[in-house]
Amino acid sequence: MKAARIREYKKPLVFEDIPIPDIQADEVLVKVEACGMCRSDVLLVDGFFQNYANIAPPVIPGHEITGTIHRIGSVIPKAAGLSEGDHVVVAPGWGDGVCRHCQVGDTHICPNVRWPGFGTYGGFAEYIPVPARYVIKVANHLKFEELAPLTDAGLTPYRGIKKIRDAGGLGPDRVVGVFGIGGLGTYAVQYAKLLGAGATVVAFARNPEKLAVAKQYGADSIVDIKGKSASDVGKELKKTTGQDKLDAIIDCAGAPEMMQLGFALLAISGHYA
Repeated sequence: MKAARIREYKKPLVFEDIPIPDIQADEVLVKVEACGMCRSDVLLVDGFFQNYANIAPPVIPGHEITGTIHRIGSVIPKAAGLSEGDHVVVAPGWGDGVCRHCQVGDTHICPNVRWPGFGTYGGFAEYIPVPARYVIKVANHLKFEELAPLTDAGLTPYRGIKKIRDAGGLGPDRVVGVFGIGGLGTYAVQYAKLLGAGATVVAFARNPEKLAVAKQYGADSIVDIKGKSASDVGKELKKTTGQDKLDAIIDCAGAPEMMQLGFALLAISGHYA
């Protein structure tokens, strides 16, 4: 198969032919149809993660993976509902299934987690072996290239919204703020509208063009925070929602100044994710 591999960090990927991988009895072989390019892929190529873990080349990057099932492992039961040719997305963050994090669905923070694209096999290749429990069937009419970023960029704010919802932080009388309108933030706005149980969704950013995108994707209100104090932002929030505090915040920026603003605007018993 063709694969783009890291042979040496801080150097271009090498496009080469390598054998199609074998699969374990509990795995499926996915024929990759599309794979997203995440910033962490760029960081990986640049050697950033070598400061934290020894990921020895050759490495095939790519963890936002969609494709079709090409082969199925011998012990995967029919009850799994998987067949060759099925369209699937690959959920990254493969936990061991037994730790306390895996038991509540947080496989991505398992102490023994494995990530596609950070080792021998990844999505920048024609095939990848995947544990069967980490493939999700999708409808055939959905486009592979549109599904791919949902597996990571989409999944990140989705987890945050779900945690806030499960903690009782959403509802028709709540105001939810989305901080940072980039790739993650635009997903967060849409998830907040879909899963917010009628909550008012307000997008916060410094860039008017990005705020316009947030409005296009369903934000009830937008607030330009450029050059404004927390007090000023709170007053603007009150004008548009009737309250100067946020019941929940999804922070898709993570910058110190955004976190300071967020905690200044967070209501008593509010939720921050």
